[in-house]
Amino acid sequence: MEKIELEVKEDGATKLAVADEEILEMIPDADMRFTLLILKDGSKHFVKGTEQEIRNLLSDQKDK
Repeated sequence: MEKIELEVKEDGATKLAVADEEILEMIPDADMRFTLLILKDGSKHFVKGTEQEIRNLLSDQKDK
């Protein structure tokens, strides 16, 4: 299970390490610069990046 690091919206310095298998749902924010990740453990995180950018990062990680 390969993880990617995403920048958390709240402070910009915190990173969230997450794998595709951990993500239950991705919801784009209204301004389209951030995405709400809902993880299978029930936690919710606003991260920097569009849904497509995050999907691309996850796809690239699987290809390695």
